[in-house]
Amino acid sequence: MGTINDTENLGKSIAEIFDRQYKYVISLYQRNFSWRRPQIEQLLQDIYSAFKNGQNHYYIGSLVVLKRSNGDFEVIDGQQRLTVLSLITKIMKINDEPRLFYDSRPEFEEFLADFYKSKDGNSDIDYPQTAHLRNAIGYIKEIDLDAELTATKIGDAGTDFVNYFKNNVILVRVEIPQDTDVASYFEIMNNRGAQLQKHEILKSFLLSKLNGKSYDEFAKIWTACSQMETPIQKLFTADVRRRYFGDNYDNFLFESLAETYTENRNGQIKKLDDILNESFVGGNAEDSKDDSEANDDETKYKSIIDFPNFLMHVFKVMFPNKVKFSDGEEKEIPLNEKYLISTYKAVENQLNSEDFIKTLFFCRTIFDKYVVKTVIDDKAEEGERWTLKKPQKNNNNALDYIDTFDNDEQNRIVKALTMLQVSFRSRIYKKWLYDVLKWFNKQQKIEVGYIEHLNLLDTIILNHYDERIIEYNPIGENIHLSKENSYSEGLNTPHFLFNFIDYLYWVDSKNDVPVFNTKLESFEFKYWNSIEHHIAREWACRNSEKVPGYENYIDNLGNLCLINKSTNSRLSDRDTKEKAETFDKGNLGSNRQIMYALTKNAGGNYREEQVKQHYNELLKLLSCRDVILRNTFPPPPLIHNS
Repeated sequence: MGTINDTENLGKSIAEIFDRQYKYVISLYQRNFSWRRPQIEQLLQDIYSAFKNGQNHYYIGSLVVLKRSNGDFEVIDGQQRLTVLSLITKIMKINDEPRLFYDSRPEFEEFLADFYKSKDGNSDIDYPQTAHLRNAIGYIKEIDLDAELTATKIGDAGTDFVNYFKNNVILVRVEIPQDTDVASYFEIMNNRGAQLQKHEILKSFLLSKLNGKSYDEFAKIWTACSQMETPIQKLFTADVRRRYFGDNYDNFLFESLAETYTENRNGQIKKLDDILNESFVGGNAEDSKDDSEANDDETKYKSIIDFPNFLMHVFKVMFPNKVKFSDGEEKEIPLNEKYLISTYKAVENQLNSEDFIKTLFFCRTIFDKYVVKTVIDDKAEEGERWTLKKPQKNNNNALDYIDTFDNDEQNRIVKALTMLQVSFRSRIYKKWLYDVLKWFNKQQKIEVGYIEHLNLLDTIILNHYDERIIEYNPIGENIHLSKENSYSEGLNTPHFLFNFIDYLYWVDSKNDVPVFNTKLESFEFKYWNSIEHHIAREWACRNSEKVPGYENYIDNLGNLCLINKSTNSRLSDRDTKEKAETFDKGNLGSNRQIMYALTKNAGGNYREEQVKQHYNELLKLLSCRDVILRNTFPPPPLIHNS
């Protein structure tokens, strides 16, 4: 038996971990499974990135186990990761029987047994206790493995990736001695202190290179910028706020760090270690008497990106061209926080710490003012709504927040931003955000008008469409639809394309000179993640006489729309008439609204004729994309990657 001190043969491939001879047990004292989409998405995308880049092995972390007297492994540490891997191995057909079990939790046992018996990797067991497991299965299936592209799902990743996952993904399994006091072991683990995160290490590197500039001011700005879910102006006292953002709190006046080191309260010069351990930002809030902010709920938002990944954007803004990494390869800076320290090492000799903190501070100020966030709203769908606010000083000299743009302008900007965000929701490789920050940094303007900002966003959107989407010619009146003569990708259709279609229809309906005379109900982009076949495949299979030749057009773009998973489950295999009449209320995207209208106009019979009609209209819509988006003003110059 291996021990805690035995360092040989600890690395196990996924195939070895889930070999039939092993059984893993989650004890009753362990908490329930709790991973959500972000953790699962990060795991899968990191593994896929390693596979795509030809990395020989991908080490996924450790699994600490205690071997029971009957030979079963009791999981001590790493059960969240192990649970996800167990689900993935079933979905990828690497493992066809459960290797993970739970003490005294029959609901979990029943769920996993049913999940492993199913052919499609689903379970009909629906206990409240197993909801997170059910959700995790859905996330695994729907997540885009390639964070830089769309529609690369785990179900169609190919045998090469399955073999890589099976044989090259390594988990370090450590057995602790059988006489270990597990309770004491947990106490030791919980008291050992959190290791420094990458961004904290980066902060120390940058501080060490300041060369006489103020450690204290650098640290305060850094700490403020790191709090991504609070507006930057709120994180400084009124006096400091005026110095950085002007009398109205809406400018950006920071130029350079102070020349002198800040003294502590005893009159002594602060040491670097003291600065690194400080957690305060702008001083005591009691120092400011004009700080009673209005509409405070609007400033309790959730950011679309975390701080470590935001730092990667700052690096790439400062170094947009290829840089030489430690492996000798020249490549562009990847927008993934796992490369944070290696990126710093690659640019260390060219990097000025003061320039970095100024660029970080500027980008964070721009991010707050010109990029959407979400705020909690119990009345909104999914309990959240989008917000886009800018700071101002109100009549009481207090910090206030108002819409960044006026009414209709605000709506159009929010639509463009949210279309991009729901299409590329991952916190890594968020290239559209980088394009926004890069443009603002090049302009060095804090105040940008509606048309200028919209031109930037629409250009980013159009560039992405041009890079990714294949175009087809319309289908003639007497020609039948087929997979060969039309865009028929079915479930592999990029989600971006659906969102772009919704955006184009909505923009066109608001234009003074629309291409289509389409009346639409208002809607908000949400994280819709399920592709709906309006003519359902199961229904068509049972009623093939009503939809002859349906296999030729069931996956056609004219038969598809994007909805949320729960709605897709409710719609299931219902007839198109029932869908259009029963589910035509609520927050429906433009495309879905139009498909339902076509269905009603055809007496509920959405068939090949209606699919072709809608498909041809979609092709016209897409071909007119420049006309629709530039309805009232000329296009800007293209944004290049460099």
